[in-house]
Amino acid sequence: MVRRILGPSAVLLPLFLAAASAQTAKTVPLGSSPTFLAVNETTHKAYIAAGGGVSVVDGDARVLATIKTPGGASNVAINPVTNRIYSVSQGDSSCTVIDGATDTVLATIKTGSYPQTVDVDPVANKIYVANNFGHSVTVIDGITHAAVTFPVGHGPRGIAVNAKAGKAYTANYGTSDTTEITGGTNAVSPIPTGKHPWVIAADSGANKTYVVNEDSATISIVDGTTGKAVDVRVGDMPFAVTFNAVTHRVYTLSYGNSTLAVIDPATARLVHTVKLAAQPSAVAVNSRTGAIYVAEQKTGNVAIYNGTTYALIGRVKAGTIPYAMAADSAAGKIYVSNIYSGDVTVITGPMPAKRNTP
Repeated sequence: MVRRILGPSAVLLPLFLAAASAQTAKTVPLGSSPTFLAVNETTHKAYIAAGGGVSVVDGDARVLATIKTPGGASNVAINPVTNRIYSVSQGDSSCTVIDGATDTVLATIKTGSYPQTVDVDPVANKIYVANNFGHSVTVIDGITHAAVTFPVGHGPRGIAVNAKAGKAYTANYGTSDTTEITGGTNAVSPIPTGKHPWVIAADSGANKTYVVNEDSATISIVDGTTGKAVDVRVGDMPFAVTFNAVTHRVYTLSYGNSTLAVIDPATARLVHTVKLAAQPSAVAVNSRTGAIYVAEQKTGNVAIYNGTTYALIGRVKAGTIPYAMAADSAAGKIYVSNIYSGDVTVITGPMPAKRNTP
C-alpha cells in the first residue's frame, strides 16, 4: 500500500456529460518507478521523476527523452517563463537544472540534506528547495545558479511559492507550522498550522497558500498579504491538495474516510464533500473544464467528477498504484504516474465551449 502522497456551467452540463465517453487514456512504459511530475503548459511536455533521472513525455504518450541526473530524481518543478526544469535528488542532496528546449542538463547545484520538494517563482526567477533532513530551504538564483541555504521549521515536507506575494511557504511536519519566506531578503516567519502538515500548494491568483494537516483533519489557508492562517476541517487523514486556477476552488483528498473536500478559500468554508468509491491516491483538476480527476489506489482507475455538480461522469484505466497527477489544462491532458507498473498514463478529455464558472 502506498504511503499517503504528496465544471462547466449549468447550460453546458448535458454536453459535458455526453462527452464523458470522449475521455481516452494511453499508457507508456518508463522502465522505472515514476513518482512526482510537473507539466509545462506552454510546451505541453511533462517531466516525471523516475528512478535515475527525469523522463519527458508529451500529450500523445510518447517518451521524448530520458535525462539522467546525479543521485536520481525525487521531485520536479518547472519555470514556464525560462523553460527550465528543476529536479531534486535525495540521493546526493542536489538540484539539477534542465534546459527544456533541448532536454539536457545545464547544471547541478548542492542543496541541504535530503531535498524533498521544489517549487519555482517565475516572476523573480528563483527556485526554492525544501530539505527534509536538513530542516532548511535552499534558494537558487535562476540566472547565476548561486544558492543559499538557511534553517526553517523541523522536517519541511513541502514547499510552495505564491508569486503574487513574492513569498514561499514550507510545510514543516515536525513543528506543525509553515515557514513564510520573503523573497529578496529570505526573511523567515513561522505561522502555526494544524498538526503534522503533509503537503502544500499555492494559488498566486487567489493570493492564498493551502497547507494540508494530516493529523488534525484540517487545511490551513494562509493569506499572502497578512500572513494569517485560517483552518478548515476536512476528512480524516488529508494528504493531497490541488486547486482550480480559474474558479479558485480548492480540492483536498482524505485517505482515512475516502473523501474529496471542496473548499471556497475566499470564505474559508467547506462547500461540498464527495464520498469516493475507492481509496484515493492523487487528485488533479482541469481548470478550463472544471473536471476533477481522482486516482484510485486500489483499482488503478482514475475517476472523473463534474466540477459543478460533483457527479461522477466516468472512469478511465491508469496503471498499478497511481501515485501522482498533473494537469495540462490548456491541452486538455492529465498525466498520471503509476509507481508499481513503472509507466505514465496520459488522459485526454473533452474541451468546453467556454470556461466554467464556480
